[in-house]
Amino acid sequence: MLYNSMKPLYFAMITAGFIISTPLLAIADSNTSINVGEVSGSANVKQTPTQKKLKKLDTKYTNKHIFRETQSAVVLGTQNKKMISPNAGAAELLATAPGVHIMSENPQNGSGRYNISINGMGVGWWSGNTYRNQISVLFDGIPMNNQITNDGQWNSSQIPILAMIHGVNVIYGPGNPKDRWYDSLGGTINFVPLQPSAKANAKANLSFGSYGSKTASFSLNTGDFYGWSTVLAGGYTSADSFYQSPGNWPQHSWSVYMKTAHPFSNGMLTFGFYYEKSDATHSLTVPVTPIAGYTVNGYGKPGQLLSQQTSGYYYVPSSDLWYKDDIVDSYILYSQQIFNLGGGWTLKNTPWYRHAYRLHQAYFNYGATTFNPEAAEHYAPTNNSFGDRLGVSLHSHYNDINIGGWLSYQQYNTNEELWNPLLGTSQGSPYVYNNVEFNSLFSNFYAQDTIKLMDDHLRITPGLALAGFYTSMSDLINPDSKSLYLTETPGAKTNFTRFEPSLGINYKFLKNFSVYANYSETYQNETDLAYGAYLQKIEINPSDIPVTKAVDYEVGIRFHNKSTNIGINYYHDYLTNLLNGVSGSITQFNASGYNLGNAIYQGVNIYTKWRPIWQLYVYGSANVQHSYYTEDYNNSGTSFNGMRLSGIPHYSFNVSISYKFRTPYGVLEPVLTDQYSGGQSLYNNVTGGPTNQTINAYNIVNLSASYKTFALNHIIPGVKETDFNVGVYNLLNRKYESDIYLATGGYNPQEKPSLFAYAGAPLQVFGGVTVKF
Repeated sequence: MLYNSMKPLYFAMITAGFIISTPLLAIADSNTSINVGEVSGSANVKQTPTQKKLKKLDTKYTNKHIFRETQSAVVLGTQNKKMISPNAGAAELLATAPGVHIMSENPQNGSGRYNISINGMGVGWWSGNTYRNQISVLFDGIPMNNQITNDGQWNSSQIPILAMIHGVNVIYGPGNPKDRWYDSLGGTINFVPLQPSAKANAKANLSFGSYGSKTASFSLNTGDFYGWSTVLAGGYTSADSFYQSPGNWPQHSWSVYMKTAHPFSNGMLTFGFYYEKSDATHSLTVPVTPIAGYTVNGYGKPGQLLSQQTSGYYYVPSSDLWYKDDIVDSYILYSQQIFNLGGGWTLKNTPWYRHAYRLHQAYFNYGATTFNPEAAEHYAPTNNSFGDRLGVSLHSHYNDINIGGWLSYQQYNTNEELWNPLLGTSQGSPYVYNNVEFNSLFSNFYAQDTIKLMDDHLRITPGLALAGFYTSMSDLINPDSKSLYLTETPGAKTNFTRFEPSLGINYKFLKNFSVYANYSETYQNETDLAYGAYLQKIEINPSDIPVTKAVDYEVGIRFHNKSTNIGINYYHDYLTNLLNGVSGSITQFNASGYNLGNAIYQGVNIYTKWRPIWQLYVYGSANVQHSYYTEDYNNSGTSFNGMRLSGIPHYSFNVSISYKFRTPYGVLEPVLTDQYSGGQSLYNNVTGGPTNQTINAYNIVNLSASYKTFALNHIIPGVKETDFNVGVYNLLNRKYESDIYLATGGYNPQEKPSLFAYAGAPLQVFGGVTVKF
């Protein structure tokens, strides 16, 4: 197999990185011992270099850094966390950024699956999506995306505990070459975790809330201990669903993270580990309005009609009728070797290994008759990936040069069985099964130079990257099986190489204003669906498999001083060969085909951060966009040209206001937040494209308060600060749809498309306490 043939290449690549690092590390350690002897008489002088070097591990953007960026970017931090509930996960935090929209099938806590879109391009699972795999997601700079899959490239539940996340860097569009990865057409999200520090500290958190919600987390930093500094963090969150049902639809997840760093005289060595596991159950979507045959007791059975209007807005059938369990289990091992080469040059080598496993177990007895032979599912895809990123950089008065590259290899196995016990089939002897292996090798070699002119008022960043995409698909058919095999295409291989030019400009005028512009051309490998995976009646010709191309324009203006940060930018992205799977019904597990289209994503993003006095903080973000197909047809030849893309709000905004009040024993800070999502075009699962129908807009108001006190410092040994918090989320108890589209149930061949939806979360109350040591 390709996997075995590629093993030596990758082990050689990673070994080469360590070979480069080892002699430098040995020299550095010898230099360290000399320096320790020289400064041993002064502890303060000895610790200063350590603190400075450990501080460089924190790659979270600052407002000052973004002010001079030649690409569109924002940073999310503590103030954004205050806008969301304490049991919220990665998706809810990202939704506070301009141009970011989320949808979910079980929006209760960080364990559920969300779709996340940035300026209309997204990552995650949603049926009406032409942009499932167009955002790169990183943990501490390490890629978390599956390189090839169409339905699980990254799950928001992989970051379920936000207490260990120090900040989030969001780059809009492909950006500059040094920050780009294989899925960065729509943007790059880097979750920056807590970092090792020179001083020891610890924190513990506990919160409880509506519907059995509870979250506990901790972090511990050892400080400088015999030349090493280590941070350890972890947490657990669980909840029952707010859906009204004979079952409670539980979900839970946990994660743990550790990173240790060893600074030395001219560099640093780090090792990192991150593990997460989430388990979330959910129902399928229910009809918005009543449909003949759909009752609370099953399709075609006597009982009250099933719909949000008749059986209750939050009602879903029993798990005996509709049930699905999604498990995501993954871990990352990585290391960083950083060396100061002198003359302003720095070398950084980052090898990593990632393992990910997903399990979908489903049984849909709601309409399990002889009409549907695929009434139950067992789906267990696994992927293993490893790679290395090596680069050198020069920081000088006139130039910031970055030269480097990365290689990422992945083996992905997708195993699936579908059956219906009413037809005498089972998991061991299914009606149809699938067993496909993908081997992919992606690479990127880049060079960029930020030229500083006019006393650094003008920065020009030309860049060029060479992107490579090699993919091989193999069918692992069981010759002894009597079941049908799902994938019609016997195998396929592609190999693409493309140049990616880019240019960024930032001009600082006056004292606090800067304007910037960015242009880039980038490419992306198509997902496994383009290779024929899961397509039972369509055989793919490998020569017909294209690559997706993005041409991105960004232009904006920023204001920055000590109290205020404002950013406004216009974006225009033209994407060709967008892939969109066609499913047809809500019970159909796999796509029956796919479309390739071209689309324009364009709009305006605005954000404001304002702290005129220490007590008051105001945050705002807004997006207005018009994204549409320039060319798109379904398998029947129906044209969607000129129609808006589905699942993208036409406009949205966030506003948050907080004010701190001094009290005799601490500081009280209430926070009021309003999140508004404008109308969006509906997707039709049957036709495989958007419609001219628009769902209603909605806004969610949250009110919370925290109380920071030092009153317990002398009561509990070691305590330095205690924070109490309480909040009401969806304060006005608005009813809204977290996800909605047009489809059929798949139970009646004559059924016409109707609206099916997941209801959004109602009013919820949370309270918690955080203790810092």
